[in-house]
Amino acid sequence: MDQVQYVPGQRPDACGPVIEDPERNWLIWLVPPGTHESWEPHRYGACLGSPYELALPPMLQTEPPGPYWLRPCRGDRLVPSWPLADFLGRFQPGPTPHEELLGSVLSTIA
Repeated sequence: MDQVQYVPGQRPDACGPVIEDPERNWLIWLVPPGTHESWEPHRYGACLGSPYELALPPMLQTEPPGPYWLRPCRGDRLVPSWPLADFLGRFQPGPTPHEELLGSVLSTIA
């Protein structure tokens, strides 16, 4: 995703914000608002919107313990959904998420 969002002359970690939750073995990409309305069902990723909530880690937390910013949250970008869906399909990360499971614990990530 860094390559997809890279702009010459800018930071090499160009990907939009990503949270890693090492306890659950999850990566959480922050995508533009409303993405869940157009997200096609995907075996390797779930896209949740309202009414689900996500507690973000502190802005300066960049390593465990607990969830942390794998890629920093910057005001100039989010992760675009179509390259993310393509990335997930090509690399097939695990474990495979299930919306019901994700929805039941998202509000507990702190």
